[in-house]
Amino acid sequence: MQNLRCFLSRDAPIKSIMNEFWNDANYYGVVFLHQWLDVVWVMIAPLIVHRGQRLKAMIFALLCVIVLRLQVESLEQVGVRHGLSGLFHWPLLTRGFVVYGIFNLVYLILSRFSPATRGPIYLAATLSIFFMAFMASTIVLLI
Repeated sequence: MQNLRCFLSRDAPIKSIMNEFWNDANYYGVVFLHQWLDVVWVMIAPLIVHRGQRLKAMIFALLCVIVLRLQVESLEQVGVRHGLSGLFHWPLLTRGFVVYGIFNLVYLILSRFSPATRGPIYLAATLSIFFMAFMASTIVLLI
């Protein structure tokens, strides 16, 4: 019986270490979810589009991720943390997630339903959708 008590008393520090580990993992998981949620589009893109479109779709999603970070950083450096009008109470990054998420979804749906599109045409459509997403997100972030 005494060996069991000794074992349980030695096990207590392990439990506290495991609790700290899970608390840290939960914290960093929430931080990842709140800061890098749109990286999921980069991983989903090659699963949805056709074989010849995979690289372009991944680059499109990655470019959206990078440009969103640049837009938010630029506006925060200027001092516009909640837009110029204060109409939306969401943080800038959350608004960008919504706008770029909608455009990523539209892009992937259009890519899925256009399997026989030639390379230059597909690239032109990709650039068009990217610039539409950029302009829409700029307007939404500034509101």
